[in-house]
Amino acid sequence: MEPMNQKLFSLPILILFLCIHFTSFAAKNRSGQLRMALSEDPEILNPLLSTSDYAVDVQTWACDSLLKRDLDTYAWQGSIAEKWELSKDNSSVIFQLRDNVFFHNGEKLKAEDIQFSFDIYKKNASINSSVAAYFDGIDAVEVLSPLKIKITFKNNYFKNFEVAATNWILPKSVYDVKNQQPNQLVCAGPYQLDGYEKGKKVSLKLFEKYFGFNVNHLKGINNFQNIDFQIIKDEDVRVDKLKKSEIDFLEFPNADLLERKLSSDVVQKTLVKVKVENKIPKAWSFIGWNLAKPIFADHNVRKALNLLVNKEAINKVFFDNQLSVINGPFLHNQEYGAKIKPFIRDAKTATALLKKAGWSDSNKDGILDKMIDGVRVDFKFVLTYANKDFEKVWQFLRDDYRSAGIDMELKYQDFNLMMKAKSDLSFDALALSWAGGGVDPDPKQLWHSDSAVKGGSNFVGYKNVDVDKLIDSGRMTLDRKKRIIIFEKAYQMISDDNPYLFLFMDKYNYYAHVNRFNKPKDTFNYGVGLNTWSVKK
Repeated sequence: MEPMNQKLFSLPILILFLCIHFTSFAAKNRSGQLRMALSEDPEILNPLLSTSDYAVDVQTWACDSLLKRDLDTYAWQGSIAEKWELSKDNSSVIFQLRDNVFFHNGEKLKAEDIQFSFDIYKKNASINSSVAAYFDGIDAVEVLSPLKIKITFKNNYFKNFEVAATNWILPKSVYDVKNQQPNQLVCAGPYQLDGYEKGKKVSLKLFEKYFGFNVNHLKGINNFQNIDFQIIKDEDVRVDKLKKSEIDFLEFPNADLLERKLSSDVVQKTLVKVKVENKIPKAWSFIGWNLAKPIFADHNVRKALNLLVNKEAINKVFFDNQLSVINGPFLHNQEYGAKIKPFIRDAKTATALLKKAGWSDSNKDGILDKMIDGVRVDFKFVLTYANKDFEKVWQFLRDDYRSAGIDMELKYQDFNLMMKAKSDLSFDALALSWAGGGVDPDPKQLWHSDSAVKGGSNFVGYKNVDVDKLIDSGRMTLDRKKRIIIFEKAYQMISDDNPYLFLFMDKYNYYAHVNRFNKPKDTFNYGVGLNTWSVKK
């Protein structure tokens, strides 16, 4: 939805890499090219300045952190740090760094770079409230020796260790400047920036000093010499390029689209189509109401807007029932939201709620109206979206609303312009989706009042004191089972308040690729694992 493949930034995607100080035999054995498509221009590649998932798609191949996750077990593995020790009371962690990690500019990584990275991210977090919640618990970063760092926590925030382990590490010499270059991407990962043509492509090349080539548990990954991202906004053009083998890999939002777009005999011979299910949290789509707008201020109105939508019909007609209908920000493969059921279309109840909120068709023109601050206001608003491929869905939704006397105008807009409107809070309603986030999510970024500020992820302006208290309590609860119970109470309240029109969550991953790759399997438990693929010889 807008969109299903349109995921906003939440936290850096936790796929991490390493590097070595000499051109190894393993590096020379890497070959070929992986060509992919971005549906929007990242515009900013600098990790300190970027906020879009399109930038993260590129940065994931270039940047690295202290630890990484095993794609099958989700266990922690050494990355920039080869050893680590968490204190028994969870108040601090000591990381022992490898002695052969280099940045893309050739500088050797030092403990001071770790300290700087946390300091600069914390400083940015004070400005960028979308990530501020995750750095709340970092108290101090102390250099113990050239290759040893200690990170102390100031509270029991349950993600403290994860934040410490997965923060991308940047060279102090490059990023400790006042005027940041927007497309400066210098990290310590396996690929380095090789070129960026705005609106056309982003190119990466193998970083031959990447030390992970000689680390046993990393030897099977990062097998390409080059990674190219073509920026292709039109879905049909992306599919056509895949059919012509001009790109190698493409994700699809649902099975129906995968089959319809790739059904010819020629395609069957040259492409591999894949449907997989794994444990990684899936994207979920929504329409966010600007709660500062008077027409959305009443929770009865927002509930009515939910009850007027035939989500089951949309899922069947447009997605072949391949999505999960949701009524909250829930991960379908986890414990959250199991007791909270989706709303079923109920126009009668919706009409009663609108009447209760004071809306009626006083002038018999077919549009509801209401006196607001002494002025008669029609129930009209604009839904802004950035993916024309889902325009028919929004038209279907518009008809549902029109039948109840609500006039929803559709407005297509370039994604980056829409993100500006989101940041400026100059919108009525936005159609978007959030990436699934972490396996163990923290709701503060989206739902806490502290995040309801300009530039924050709670861009709709949702505020509920009781929800805030539950989120604050759950974040400081280390026992996961107890934390789930607390957060689920918060999610029930959010669902009842309807700050979003919650729509769908992905069940599966669908993708197709050119038939020239070796891959260990179609998916791992916690990701497809593109970095484990290699070109057939």
